[in-house]
Amino acid sequence: MKKSIILLMLPIVFWILYAMWSKAVELPQIGKVPEWPFTEVGENKTNFQGKPKLVTFFFTKCPDVCPTTMWDLTALQEVMEDRGISQDKYFIIAITVDPEYDTEDKIVQYKKLFNIEDPNWLFFRGTEESTKAFSNYLNFYYDKNEDGFVTHSTSMYIVDDKDSIRAQHNMATRKNKVAIEEIANHLQQLIK
Repeated sequence: MKKSIILLMLPIVFWILYAMWSKAVELPQIGKVPEWPFTEVGENKTNFQGKPKLVTFFFTKCPDVCPTTMWDLTALQEVMEDRGISQDKYFIIAITVDPEYDTEDKIVQYKKLFNIEDPNWLFFRGTEESTKAFSNYLNFYYDKNEDGFVTHSTSMYIVDDKDSIRAQHNMATRKNKVAIEEIANHLQQLIK
């Protein structure tokens, strides 16, 4: 009987230790974002500086990774709310990697498709050149071929209030969802 109780308690103890450890470990500084050369799409003109951010990339014609990631990030908003963290404490920033095709109107329609109306979820659009330069700050790879097909890596980034890159996470793929709890832990750790 004692043995079965101990075996039942072990996963709980390990989960508690993991949760405490992931919040206590200082996130490394793995890079810097020197500038944000974008225009925010839509009517949300909130100043996102001085707060932690999850930065992700997308394009509206993406058939798999981008839409799945958007759905998972809506769940992130719920997790943060459940933890008592209001949306004015952090941002989700989505940057199009296909600004030639992704006009402001197309991005607004994309936001509507996912029911994204949160004031802390910003969609950015820049020029081809500024987007490529920005992606290089983060070591994010993408390419658009002559037929207009875009391929990209599947990383997202936690950026702190001083624009230092502090963590890297994976977007949703066919086999894996976004690590929402881990991202929430990282954002929570950086919120002052």
